[in-house]
Amino acid sequence: MPEGRPSGCPDGRAVGENSVGQLLARVGVLVRPLAKNDPQQIGPFRIIGLLGGGGMGRVYLGRAADGRPVAVKTARSELADERGFRARFAREVSAAQQVGGPFVAPVVDAAPHDDVPWMATEYVPGVSLTDAVHDCGPLPEHAVRLLTAGLLHALTAVHAHGLVHRDLKPSNILLTAEGPRVIDFGIAHSAADTALTTTGTALGTPGFMAPEQLVMTGPKVTGAADVFALGGVIVYAATGGGPYGNADPQVLMYRTVHEEPRLDELADFLRELAAACLAKDPELRPALPALMARVGAPGPYGDWLPEPVAVQLRSLSAQLSDPRSPAMFAPRTPAEEPADVPYDRLPTRTTADGAPPPPSYDVPPPAGTPAPPQPATAPPGQYGPARATPSPDGYGPALATPPQERHGPAPSPGPHAVPSDWPPGQTASPGRPASPGPSRRRVLAALSVVGVGAGGGALAWVLQPDGGDGGSGKPSGGSKPGGNPSAIGTPSNRLPKEIRDKGIVTIGSDIAYEPMEFVRDGKPAGLDVDLANALGRELGLRVKFVNAVFDTLLTGLHANRFDLVMSAMTDTKDRQEGRTDGTKTGSGGVDLVDYFQSGLVLVVRKGNPEDIKAPRDLSGRKVAVQRGTFARDLLGQLNRQVPQKLKIREFDSPEDVYDDVAKGRSTACLDDFPVAAHTAATRAGGTTLELSGEQLEPLLYGVAVAKTNTALRDAVREALDRLIRNGEYAKILKKWHVEDGAVERAVVNEGS
Repeated sequence: MPEGRPSGCPDGRAVGENSVGQLLARVGVLVRPLAKNDPQQIGPFRIIGLLGGGGMGRVYLGRAADGRPVAVKTARSELADERGFRARFAREVSAAQQVGGPFVAPVVDAAPHDDVPWMATEYVPGVSLTDAVHDCGPLPEHAVRLLTAGLLHALTAVHAHGLVHRDLKPSNILLTAEGPRVIDFGIAHSAADTALTTTGTALGTPGFMAPEQLVMTGPKVTGAADVFALGGVIVYAATGGGPYGNADPQVLMYRTVHEEPRLDELADFLRELAAACLAKDPELRPALPALMARVGAPGPYGDWLPEPVAVQLRSLSAQLSDPRSPAMFAPRTPAEEPADVPYDRLPTRTTADGAPPPPSYDVPPPAGTPAPPQPATAPPGQYGPARATPSPDGYGPALATPPQERHGPAPSPGPHAVPSDWPPGQTASPGRPASPGPSRRRVLAALSVVGVGAGGGALAWVLQPDGGDGGSGKPSGGSKPGGNPSAIGTPSNRLPKEIRDKGIVTIGSDIAYEPMEFVRDGKPAGLDVDLANALGRELGLRVKFVNAVFDTLLTGLHANRFDLVMSAMTDTKDRQEGRTDGTKTGSGGVDLVDYFQSGLVLVVRKGNPEDIKAPRDLSGRKVAVQRGTFARDLLGQLNRQVPQKLKIREFDSPEDVYDDVAKGRSTACLDDFPVAAHTAATRAGGTTLELSGEQLEPLLYGVAVAKTNTALRDAVREALDRLIRNGEYAKILKKWHVEDGAVERAVVNEGS
């Protein structure tokens, strides 16, 4: 047992009544009542409780005018008078404002130059990793994986702005129902600046500080220091102790510089991961993209935490009347629902009534459209949106295991799935296809639609004769809601009054599926983004994208956080009826305005030298596929139906799949149509690949609209019809090399 490991819940899995009772008892002290000397109001926020305090100051729970909970961090008055303190506090505000994303607590307002400096961030009910491990012992391995995946994305967002957090540690990580959140940017600093010190003392937390932070004459502190700290967090979460034990700070600093970390109690995967992160030499630590490929994509976070921690979160959420905890997803009005945070959020200040404008990716309104009324905002000032130069891509060699990305589904988060369009502000390596992420789109729908059992409908295409339609999936029309061809008129006339008056449409999206929606140069890009912008022009609206985890998009739609969801979402009966795994979710269903079709497709070398036109032609051939994907499952079924078994060559990363075909080692590969088409057309080294045959088992992608919002649904459908008729829709598809995914007209709920 590591030094200082708590005795409760020793294996992190068994949960007794006593441990749950102890946690419930602690909920009451997580938010403590205010003392006589505590403020009742800070800036625009009413203070309702005390969350915690320390040597730097106090953190209060507050509420904005619209009821949104916030955490307000204040500085001690004596510190505020210290020379240079306000500049450092303003720098913390600036650092925190630059960084956004679902795994970072965003700043909603700040006043570093008030008599008592303060900063307010969005508050999500959560418990620190320190408290969670103290109360119940180490987290189970699957929870540590999900924790690490979220932290990697948070650090990616930090480093994309040229910042280094410098103090990633368990107490600065909140465990929430939606995943981990990184807090406290008190000593975050630009990677381009010299080491941040105070009177010659390095800032950070011994036990999690990198050796270069402790040795003043050592290498410059870069993002690699955060990777080292991440290794320490992994060890702590999995074992209950730090990588160098628990001892006096001086002892921990000595061990960090001169001794090896204590990793014996870690499971094999976590031990290898932590060891790589904790390398003494920063140049030998893996870069974030390599770690992300190793760990996998974040989520789903529905039940990721041990039960006693989940009990604590549910109780705290109920105490705050906040729905964002397990089994508490009742829709709320916009005034009640905390704002979502876009991936690359710009700094904002609150409006006059204390509510921040919804952070988003803005798209300019169409020419000639009057600018919608905007809430008054204060200028960003010295802690505004200026961005530093991005950090270098990496710090040293990748892990021994190659990057493991996936195009399709994974049964659970693991070491094989990650979208390659992260980190933000960076594009995929030239010639390398970007991964569209885990099982969020195609398979969540496909498994329920076509089935994967041997002899089931999923392989109806295998023995189709040449000349068949290959399951084109073209919309067939019918009496769907809003499914009639749109009438000639102005789509904007159909808009709900509140959206028309506001002049803005907010679109929720998981921006991690190239070429449909991904991040390029720090901004959303892709077919969905271009099409959304075109729809906005037709409707006379400005488009705002809000980034969110895919599995939470429809919940956010029903909670009025978004007006629409556009994220390569498959149109299925379950989604239309508000079902998950055939069971009602408690949220209403959605209407989907279908705009694209995507199935699996074969990719071969240019010229198709082996004349592969259909799956049956693969009999006895070598076929490349990404491990753990839906395409891999279908190839396994095909093996039971062809005369000679396929020689399936599995790879962990999509680039290896395409390389294998391009070099002639495999005859073909099977992949999602938009990924395959875009990769074949843009791959570095020339167009050495091409698609062959029809799309297999195509599914429709739709723009999701709440069932109750028929006016918005019909406006979107009519605007899409106009784009199809005037040719702009075709131009957008051609730009992304996916013309074969076109639909003939705009229809609603054509999925099955």
